[in-house]
Parts: sequence; structure tokens; C-alpha cells
Amino acid sequence: MKNAKEHIQSSLKDLQNARTCLQDALQSVEKPENRTKIQDTFNAVDGALTKAQDTINTYKES
Repeated sequence: MKNAKEHIQSSLKDLQNARTCLQDALQSVEKPENRTKIQDTFNAVDGALTKAQDTINTYKES
């Protein structure tokens, strides 16, 4: 069974994958309104990725 830190690390990997996929989507999007929506999503995921990394870096072991 995973502990809390392992769950965060797993989430971090998922967020990194989502960020990569969104970067790819930004490279192929055609309509400006879709680009804006994808960029907004990318920014949200990027922010979550930063927070998750910070959590890992400052996680206090028992």
C-alpha cells in the first residue's frame, strides 16, 4: 500500500504527462479559441505541477 508521499509522487508523474500532452496539443491546435482554452488548462496543470513538486521537496518524514 502506498504512503502519502508515494501518492504525491504518482500524482506528480501524472501531472508531468498531462503537461507534455497539453504542450503537444498547443503545437497542433488550429482555432484561436481552442488555443486559449488549452493554454488555460496548460497553465493550471503547470501550477499544480509546481505545487506538487514543492510538496515533495518540503515533505516531512515521520
